[in-house]
This record gives sequence, C-alpha cells and structure tokens, in this order.
Amino acid sequence: MPPHQPYKIATDGYSISSFRLFSSSSFEAPPPPTSKGEPVYEDIDLEQTPETLESIKRNKDPNAVFVVTGASRGIGLQYVKSLLERTKGRIVACCRNPTSATKLQDYLSALPFSETSRIEILELDVQDSNTIIELASHLKEEYDDRVDLLFNVAGVLGDGGITTPGPERSLSKVDQKWLESTLQINLIGPMLLCQALTPMMITNSRRNINKNKDNTTNPAIPRSKSIIVNLSARVGSISDNELGGWYSYRVSKAALNQATRTMAHELKRQGIWSISLHPGTTDTDLSRPFQRNIKEGRLFPVEFTVSQLLDVMEHMEESHSGGFYDWAGKALPF
Repeated sequence: MPPHQPYKIATDGYSISSFRLFSSSSFEAPPPPTSKGEPVYEDIDLEQTPETLESIKRNKDPNAVFVVTGASRGIGLQYVKSLLERTKGRIVACCRNPTSATKLQDYLSALPFSETSRIEILELDVQDSNTIIELASHLKEEYDDRVDLLFNVAGVLGDGGITTPGPERSLSKVDQKWLESTLQINLIGPMLLCQALTPMMITNSRRNINKNKDNTTNPAIPRSKSIIVNLSARVGSISDNELGGWYSYRVSKAALNQATRTMAHELKRQGIWSISLHPGTTDTDLSRPFQRNIKEGRLFPVEFTVSQLLDVMEHMEESHSGGFYDWAGKALPF
C-alpha cells in the first residue's frame, strides 16, 4: 500500500473515514471507547487537510529536526521509520543504550545511505540528567540550534509483578522505589528534556528563520511551529478512572498531561505547541504482559498506531495545544 492511501476503519456510526497507514495490514480499528467526564478541548478533525496546516511546511523542510526518545523499539522505533517516509528532514533517534538497540540498528543497516544519512542515533537516559544536557549540547552544535518536533516516547509500565512491582493493582502493592522510578521515566525526564530543548524550538518572529547548513537563510521554506508530543495514556484521565489500580502509571501520566497543558500556556508565546496523545493498546513489549485480556480488535499494530498519532499531530492547530487526544483525534477528559 503506498503512503497516505485511505485506510478502512470500522466506525459503527463514529464519523472517521480518512485514517492512513504505512502498512499492508488488513487491520480494522474499532471506534474509540466513550470516556467518562467532559473534555475541555475540541476534537481534531482528521478528515480535512487545509493548506494552512503547519505540518505541510514542516514535512517538506529538509532542515527540520525531529527528536524521538525511546527509539530502540516499539512505538519509538516506528516513529523513526514513519518520519523517514513522511518527511524530508533529519531524525535524531534517542535510546538508553545505542549499542544494544538491535532492532534500530538492524533497521538502519537495511537502508540505503541516502536514507541512513538522515538519521543519527544518540544516547539518552531520561533518568540521567547528564545525558539530557549532553544531548541538548550536541543538538545545538550539530543541528544549527534547531529542533522542530520532540516526541517523548520513552516510558515504563511494568509487567504485572513478574519481575517488577508495577503496575500496582492495589495500594498495598505500591513500592517506593518503583513509584520514584516511574515518575522519573514517565514525567520528570520528559519535563527536563522539554526544558533543555525548548530554547531550540522557538519559532516566534525573532527565531522564525529557516537556515541552511551554511548558515544562509532559505526564505522559500519558512519555519513552521514546533511541537512537543508527549505519549500519554487514557488511564491518566482522572475523570475517566472507574476501575482504580495501576497507581504509579496512572499518577505519572496524569501528571504528564498537566505538564503538557501548563507548558502550552507558556510556550505558545514562543511559537511552540504541546500535545498529549493516547496511542491505544499497541502490540509492543510494554503491553505484552497484558495482551491476553484485550478484547478482539483492540490490540493495534504499531504501524497503525504511529500513523494515527502522526495524523493527529499533523492536523493540530494552535487551539489544540495543551490538549489530551486519542489516536483518532478525539479529545479526552483530564
């Protein structure tokens, strides 16, 4: 199937018809479940593609810089693959241990040089602030002090007690070290990374100049608004929580949603948008310990998930910045 070919969705009356997928999969997604509570943002319409979308400029820009965390596998790795297909810019794939990121390395080794030259693998451990500082310093020097999109994908859930305390199904199972580690990976690390990279993401009138590698300006391709994409989860919705459990994971994602909205208020003055995205239950190592309880059709192929999340992000406008959205562009309640 060629890129951006219309993709069949089971809607059951839910008005969605233009999802796209970089895959030959015959997977059909059911409509998203109904949430409890009221969202405070409007849905993102994926059926319309106005010519004013910021993503149109960004995807065509060979100088754009896309930073992806958790890029060694799963959703992070698929972001790298899909960005290589959708965009003309440069991709920075970040992971904790690049030398042992075999899936990422194998993918790159199979690409022609013209494609691999657009990708750089860099070390990043969101639990180690020194690696965040080093990454920011490298990006400032090597990428002309510029970042266009930051995908905070790296996260932790646990395996249900097999080797980790999380996700904790009851208060009695909450473990201090696991709670602290979850907050560090799912919340604190992403926030510190945003803090380090946002100076390079400014696109207001003072910084909205597209520079070539030789430091000359390129007026033909004006720089588009930059975006912070935080990978969240529906279980981070407080108003939608009717089951309890999964303490550290719920808390960390609820806090990440709050951080996303708070950043949006501040950073919009600098031409930076932010958004929290719920991917749906995706077939990755994160969800694998819990897949046997998933209803038929609710386990998404990773190619589908990332294609949907990119569609949502690419269709957002300033009014959506700070919002919490699912893979179908439907606004979720906080």
